[in-house]
Amino acid sequence: MSVQVSVRRVASYDTDLTVELRKLLAPLGGMRAFVNPGEKVLLKPNLLGPFAPESAVTTHPAVVEAAARLVLEAGGRCFVGDSSGCGSRDSVLRATGIGEVIRRLRLEWADLDTPADYEFANVRVARKIRLGAPLAQMNKIINLPKAKTHVQMVATGAMKNLYGYLPGTSKSEYHYRLKTREWLAELQLDLAVALPPVLNIMDAITAMEGEGPSGGTPRQLGFLAASVETVALDVVTFRAMNLDPEQIPLLAAAKRRPFGTTDPDAIELIGATPEELRCPDFRPIRQLGSPLRLLPLPQSMLDFVQRRWKAVPHIDTEKCIRCMRCRDGCPVRPPAIDPERAAVADPALCIKCYCCHEFCPVKAISVNPTFLERFLLTPRLRTLAARLAGKIKA
Repeated sequence: MSVQVSVRRVASYDTDLTVELRKLLAPLGGMRAFVNPGEKVLLKPNLLGPFAPESAVTTHPAVVEAAARLVLEAGGRCFVGDSSGCGSRDSVLRATGIGEVIRRLRLEWADLDTPADYEFANVRVARKIRLGAPLAQMNKIINLPKAKTHVQMVATGAMKNLYGYLPGTSKSEYHYRLKTREWLAELQLDLAVALPPVLNIMDAITAMEGEGPSGGTPRQLGFLAASVETVALDVVTFRAMNLDPEQIPLLAAAKRRPFGTTDPDAIELIGATPEELRCPDFRPIRQLGSPLRLLPLPQSMLDFVQRRWKAVPHIDTEKCIRCMRCRDGCPVRPPAIDPERAAVADPALCIKCYCCHEFCPVKAISVNPTFLERFLLTPRLRTLAARLAGKIKA
């Protein structure tokens, strides 16, 4: 049986999104299929930091407001909550416009920065983990992700948005503890397995391309999408972003486990065709790790090259405002990056998690390719490496 993903073409946030969202959810049974009167319902948007709605870093407040109105119509008690990667709660709610939505509709804030211990049996990495305490108090969770690229995880959508279950700096700490994006994908997948939302609504009216999740460029995709399944929704969204699902660590982890629907042919798309949604010139991030897999070298040597060829964050000193969010959010101690010490992260300390890039509110941090990376990415070298590895015929 195929899983359904409903899509609604929406050109602007100035449209009446309550009407659009009601039409989007109609094929899935409407909001009342997911929310019963009196239930505590958490809306979980992407609130990475104190970024304005037009920057396309966070879930647009108009989408959050439309979802909240439908929850209230269904008789639910509506909460909004997230644990931001940087910035105080007040600054995040003010800059993103979410605070005004909460005030206007008299919603309640669920502070996911308040930690509590959880234990799950059906996961791989997060069997005992500290998450936001309010999660245990909710009857239902509705996931409101933003469609974006991501410098470490290639793309961020419905599954990645659940990483916000983790309170405060623990998100950065797991970058340090787990090291690779493959293990981070397993942890993030665990959160979708352990605390699955009953409904996922993707904000893809304006997405982000390039060096997301905060340093990229807003890009019009022009649709909202909804599904009961996080994986299927990400497959549809990332294909619309012209990304290869096989190259996205979270979808690769879901396929290996297996969890959810990773096969596009098993997804029933309602409201548009994949071709109608696809943005053929969408600008992705660089696939930093892919050429190394072709080199016929021992794993120890590959690890050595990997540490030295991946991009190290650089600070544009003219843009930098010395807010120190990059330094304070770095999971390494002492911090690998410090604007007061140097304009480039310490390559001996940097673990290439790019948290600093996410946290910078003024796009002053870049992850430009190293000379070795540019060399390894040349088509001639990649062809030679593939031949040496026996992957193609000479």
